[in-house]
Amino acid sequence: MKRFLAILVTLISIVSCGVVQYGMIDGSIDADTFSVEIFEEQDANAPSGYGATYTDYLKDYVISRTKLDLKNEGADIELFGKVTFFNTSPVAVQSESGAALNRLTVTINVTAINNVNEEQSFEQNFSQFSDFEAGQDLISVQDELLEDINEKLSQDVINKLTSNW
Repeated sequence: MKRFLAILVTLISIVSCGVVQYGMIDGSIDADTFSVEIFEEQDANAPSGYGATYTDYLKDYVISRTKLDLKNEGADIELFGKVTFFNTSPVAVQSESGAALNRLTVTINVTAINNVNEEQSFEQNFSQFSDFEAGQDLISVQDELLEDINEKLSQDVINKLTSNW
């Protein structure tokens, strides 16, 4: 009986390991292709060209983490959006010398049109932030902060795309 249980547990372990996929998000999305239009910069504080930079980042992120193929037009999923908020604010205050940490916050509005299954289409705001020391100049750390924020925003978009509940 012990031998039977050991074999059964081994088989279940082998089968369940074969089902797990690493590195790719394979939610229940009804699509094979996607396209992304350049995100508009609607906030005056956003650096010039940030919308285009984020667009390229999102394309690469979706390609590397899903099975969707990039298509210029006529895609199953069409993504477009706007940068609606780009601002810094103090988040941690020291006693007399002012802020110890500042926060860069970026909000984007994303519209996803699923031409295969309209029920999976959405429009939603996504907001993410990254903190930096108050003694640092935003310009000197902006690229690093935006890399962090862009990854978080893109993950949020993919999570929304692949969740059908």
